[in-house]
Parts: sequence; C-alpha cells; structure tokens
Amino acid sequence: MLIYEMQDAFNSPDYIYEIKFDGIRCIAYLDETSTDLRNKRNRPMLQMIPELTDLYKQVSEKCILDGELIVLKSGAPDFFEIQRRLLMTDPFKIKLTANRFPASLLLYDILYYKNKDITRLPLIERKKYLEDVVAENNLITVSRYIENEGIKLFELAKQQKLEGIVAKRKESPYWQGKRSKDWIKCKV
Repeated sequence: MLIYEMQDAFNSPDYIYEIKFDGIRCIAYLDETSTDLRNKRNRPMLQMIPELTDLYKQVSEKCILDGELIVLKSGAPDFFEIQRRLLMTDPFKIKLTANRFPASLLLYDILYYKNKDITRLPLIERKKYLEDVVAENNLITVSRYIENEGIKLFELAKQQKLEGIVAKRKESPYWQGKRSKDWIKCKV
C-alpha cells in the first residue's frame, strides 16, 4: 500500500498515527522454515541483509508482513546507511557492516495470517493480529501508534528531527500497490 502525501498534521478519532521512519519499505514472507524479504520492486533483500535470515523464528504463524528496513545510528534511523548496505555486493563487506550497523525490520501491517488473505479487514484489526504473531527482539519490532493526537506526535517527531508521521484510517483495508488517502504522510 502506498502513502498519500499531505502537508499538515491533523487530529482525528478516525485515524491512528505512527512515526515515519527513514528506511526502505519491504514485504516479509515468513513461514515455518524460511524468511524472504522483498523491496517494492520485488527484489530479494536477504543477500544484503543476512542478519535478518532467521526472522521466521520470531513469528508464530505463516504470514506476510509489511514494514520498513532501518539501520539505527546514535539511536536514530540513518537512511544513508541502509541505502549503502543495499548497494553492497561483497559478502565480506556486507558481514562487516551488518556487525557494525545491524538492520532491523519495523512492521506496520500484516497481509496474510493463518492461511488467509486479511487485507480486506480493517487496519485496527490487522494491527491486533500483527501484535499477536510477532515475538519482538532487536531485529524485528512492531510499530507503535497513538490515537487522536496526530499534531502532538508530529511536533514530537519534529523535535527529534525525524521524517514525520503517517496518519492511517482505522477502518481502512490494505490496498496493494495503490496510493490511498487512507494512509497520509505528514512530513517535517
């Protein structure tokens, strides 16, 4: 699902609000024995992000998850570092970089759960499934959200020099490959 861009943050009881982290959007396909990470162009990512190979061990069910690959430096997302990693081809350099600046997957949504496509369920329901299926650790985590207070979260993101926030309509389905006003980016 693609994000619609808007200028100003807003408050609404119909939306949840999440921090917009500066990373690379991807889809994770996880089953009982394997992990497959793909970017928006369906390019396999694990060769460049080998530290995430065992993510499948962190979920309780076969699932498909939507998230963002990020690298933290000094506690903040560093887009240059994750982008640099994805351009690497030398396995030795990739391993060195992964040890120094490990990537992690920040999850926003779940698309497939218990052998069912759940993209038509409301976002707020999918968020509950996402929290149930993932056992978080330093390599995989679920994005936290707040309700109603988009402007306050935007101001906090601004203070922390983050990219901004995303407002997501609680009742929205997941529109695969489409841009929708159900998810709105408010950039700093």
